[in-house]
Amino acid sequence: MIPEPQKTYLLEPPIALGTSAEDFVLAGAQSMKFTLRGARATRGFDFLLDVVRLRERDGGIKQILDFLGCRVAPESRNSQFEKTIPNSQEIMRIEFMAPHELKRRKDFRAEISRRLHARECFGGSIALHECDSYKLTGVLPNGQPASATLRVTRPTALVLLKLLALDDRYRNIRGRAEAEHDREEAQTHAADVIAIMTASLDTDAFRRTFLNQLQTQPEVETRIKNILLEYFRADTAPGMLLYEEALRRNAPADSKTRVQLRDELNRAFRMITQLLPLGDQPRSAR
Repeated sequence: MIPEPQKTYLLEPPIALGTSAEDFVLAGAQSMKFTLRGARATRGFDFLLDVVRLRERDGGIKQILDFLGCRVAPESRNSQFEKTIPNSQEIMRIEFMAPHELKRRKDFRAEISRRLHARECFGGSIALHECDSYKLTGVLPNGQPASATLRVTRPTALVLLKLLALDDRYRNIRGRAEAEHDREEAQTHAADVIAIMTASLDTDAFRRTFLNQLQTQPEVETRIKNILLEYFRADTAPGMLLYEEALRRNAPADSKTRVQLRDELNRAFRMITQLLPLGDQPRSAR
């Protein structure tokens, strides 16, 4: 689950937002903590927003964020907010995302209100629908006990988003200046995909649910299947190489580690290929 001090500051927005919080779905690395023990640390919170319902509610979200001390992050164009955690050097980041279909015609954002936007998220409508509710209990920054119901993206939808993010980062769509950072992010997304799938107790059920969620969005289904084929069809494909790089980053270079690394790569490859479209048999070169 979410550790402190992040949990304290995650509780603030849903309590302050009231019924509008029902239209927020936690995604990204923080949502992994509801599936995995020991999920990697992160200071950011990514929320998919039900933009249509939020427009109807007109709940004054930007004013509430202002009241909570959340400031617009530089160059985010009202889609990302930051808050300094008192008595620490940590900054909590909140980023808002919206289904790709709702973005402006010539922009990467969807408008919720004049001063509040959300970054487009391809596949976001699936992840918005594929979620579960969790009760989060803790204390507010003033020490008052609090609890809130939080909607969290399901593991199968999270793998979908991670595959899309892996593809974006690997292709370095942000340009040469971000190449090194994008490569590292692609490694992280590949490792996250493997970690989420590893946590599943029933791989066959995971595969069925993963593929079923794509059926309502043919465009997303086509892209996801192409990504799986491009990145994981062979054990020397880019996705597996990225996962290997992620494993090597902190591993000591001794013979025992090399054997463990080989075994883990073989295991991960056998597992991830279960998501490939039927008829596309993997090619092993190890």
